[in-house]
Amino acid sequence: MELKHLRTLQAVVDQGSFQRAAEHLGYTQSTVTVQIQQLEASIGVPLFQKAGRRMVLTETGMAILPQVRAILAASDRLLETGRAGKTLQGTLRVDMAETLLCYRMQPVIRAFREQAPQVRLMIRSVNCMQIPENVRRGNCDLGVGYDMDWNREALEVEPMGEYDVVLLAPPDFTATDFVTPGQRKRASLITDEPDSIFRRKLEAYLRERDILLDVTLELWSIETIKRCVMSNLGFTFLPRFVAREELDSGALVELDAPVCGKFPALCARRKGRWVTPAMALFLDLLRKNLPDLSDVSLSSTGHD
Repeated sequence: MELKHLRTLQAVVDQGSFQRAAEHLGYTQSTVTVQIQQLEASIGVPLFQKAGRRMVLTETGMAILPQVRAILAASDRLLETGRAGKTLQGTLRVDMAETLLCYRMQPVIRAFREQAPQVRLMIRSVNCMQIPENVRRGNCDLGVGYDMDWNREALEVEPMGEYDVVLLAPPDFTATDFVTPGQRKRASLITDEPDSIFRRKLEAYLRERDILLDVTLELWSIETIKRCVMSNLGFTFLPRFVAREELDSGALVELDAPVCGKFPALCARRKGRWVTPAMALFLDLLRKNLPDLSDVSLSSTGHD
C-alpha cells in the first residue's frame, strides 16, 4: 500500500469520478484505475461498485475513508514538520466571492505577499454556491464567501462577520417603493449571475410581495453593475461596502425595504484537513483584516 494510492482514493471520492480525479491529479484515467485496483488488492476487498453509470464506494470503502483521510493528514503534518522554521513555500489556493475579493481583500493579499513571498498565491472569483463544493473536492484550500447553507458536516466553517446588503439606486430614481405588494414597476434590476446569493434573496422577496419589474439586466461584473446603476439604468442589491464612496458622495442612494439586512460571511476549509503554515497565515490575516467594525457585526449568529 502506497500513499499515492490513498491520495488517489481520496481524489476519486472528492472529485466524484475517476476521470475528474485523473484531471485533478494530473494522471490518465487508466493510471487512476490501476492505482485503485492495486489498493483494493492490498486491502483485499473492493472499494468501489457500480451504481448505474457511476462508481460509488462500497461499505468497506466508506468505512476506511476516514482512516485514509487521517493518514494523509498525518503525512502532510510530518512533511511540514521538516519545514518548521523555514521560509513559507508551496501553493495556496483560495476561492472567494467577487464582492469580498474586489473591495475587501487588498490588505489581506498585500500582507500575505509581504510575509510569505515564496508562496504561490492563487485566488479565484467564484460563485458562493460553488465555493463549498470546491473546498470539499480539494480544488481549493480555503473558500471565502457568503453563507448559502454550506455543509458543516464536510467543512470547517469560521464566521468572518456580517455585512449590510442594501438596495442601491441613482439619486433621481423614482420607483422607490419596494414595500407595497402587488406592484408592476417600471424599473430595471441590474444584477449578476442567477446563482448570486444577493440576486436569489431579492428575487424571492419580490415574488413574495408580488412585485413585478420591467426588466432584469444580467451583468457578471460588480463594478459594471454599479456603473450602470449610477447611469440611471436601474437599481441593484449589493453589500453597502461595495458602494461606500458613491453613497458618501451622493452618486448613489439607499432604498428602504424589509429585504435589506445582514449577510454572514464565512471562511471554509475541508474538515479534518491539515492546516498548512500558509493556510494558517492567510486565516490569521483574514481574521485581522476582513471584518470592518464600521459595517460589520461580530456577534455570534449561529454560524459557528
